[in-house]
Amino acid sequence: MDASANFPRPFIYGSIVVALFILLGAAYFLVLQRTSEPATATIVFSGPLALESTKGILQSVQLALDEVNYYAGNISLQLEVFEGGDETGAWDPQKEERNANAAASIENVVAYFGPINSGAAKISMPILNMAGIVQISPATTWPGLTKIGFLPGEPGVFYPTGVRHFVRVSTTDDLQGPAGAQWARDLGFNSVYIFDDGDAYGIGIAQLFEAEAKRRRIEVVGRASISSSSDFDAVAADIAKSNADLVYYGGTTPNGGPELLIAIRSLDIKAAFMGPDGIFEEDFLMRAGNAAEGIYVTSVGIPPEEIKTEDAERYLEKYRSQFNKDPDVFGAMAYDAAKLLIEAIARTGSTDRAKILREVRGTRSYKGLSGTWGFDSNGDTTAKLISGSRVEEGRFTFITDLSG
Repeated sequence: MDASANFPRPFIYGSIVVALFILLGAAYFLVLQRTSEPATATIVFSGPLALESTKGILQSVQLALDEVNYYAGNISLQLEVFEGGDETGAWDPQKEERNANAAASIENVVAYFGPINSGAAKISMPILNMAGIVQISPATTWPGLTKIGFLPGEPGVFYPTGVRHFVRVSTTDDLQGPAGAQWARDLGFNSVYIFDDGDAYGIGIAQLFEAEAKRRRIEVVGRASISSSSDFDAVAADIAKSNADLVYYGGTTPNGGPELLIAIRSLDIKAAFMGPDGIFEEDFLMRAGNAAEGIYVTSVGIPPEEIKTEDAERYLEKYRSQFNKDPDVFGAMAYDAAKLLIEAIARTGSTDRAKILREVRGTRSYKGLSGTWGFDSNGDTTAKLISGSRVEEGRFTFITDLSG
């Protein structure tokens, strides 16, 4: 029997219409829900993860993201962490190139946070420039990345499109190197044996230190390059013959700095030891051990515990609470950089690379941990901060502000 026989036709038609409305409404709701989901922007982090300083930088970036629940306004954020070094903490050129190419190929990547080594930046910068991705570094200090007048072809070779995409929150070695030499003169040193580690950063800052040392009438009694595989006993013997009262090492921790210092101490050479921010890290202290006691170190930036602003104190409290240790100067600069990036993405309300790049590079007045600063036309920070520290009782102890 026809089941509709017991019901009037208008009722049946009405029921069908209601059912269709319900189905259409449900479909519309699903479409609306799908289209209203927030856009996702990915930030790529690249650096040698075996280094404690890199871990501190990464933790500070994560802290900044945690504070906004991984949202920049209505944009959902995610962080992709790429290994950029080897097991010793030395940066790896193949890995940095791979990381930059991977970032360029992923559609929703809007920013590249890193690297922390100037030599690595020279590799990734042209790749990211072609992709139009803003690149923010908390630690690369070679001036030729952004300024003319250093090595041939720099900085234009890093910007093949002609559009600047790179910014950094650390000041540069054309300030740090001379500041170190001036500090050496103020400390009373009259002669120096200068080393570099053969890397772009190390060679550059050693040259800048050397030029200022000569200008300050500090006698340069030796100049050499070393690596992690050098014969350090022979190197130390040459230092002993030179009678230098200061040894300056331009380089990073993985490239032989601790081994050089240990060899010097093993021969009971009385010369003092100084280096730049490439050794201003816990890894250097761990590898050098007791030999590190008394060494002098310059660094871009000011240690966060010495900044004495309310924002810096809040950052210190949060970092210590979450990671159970003190942040270093690079962690503080990374936190500022991450906050600036998040706010720039929020202002654009977009995942468009070009818009975010313009917003970041256009920052002229940002209230950070150390005060208000911005980026100049080169992409360099206007906060020209340099500090001097000394190792006392196994810890880096702030001694003086060298910014002036």
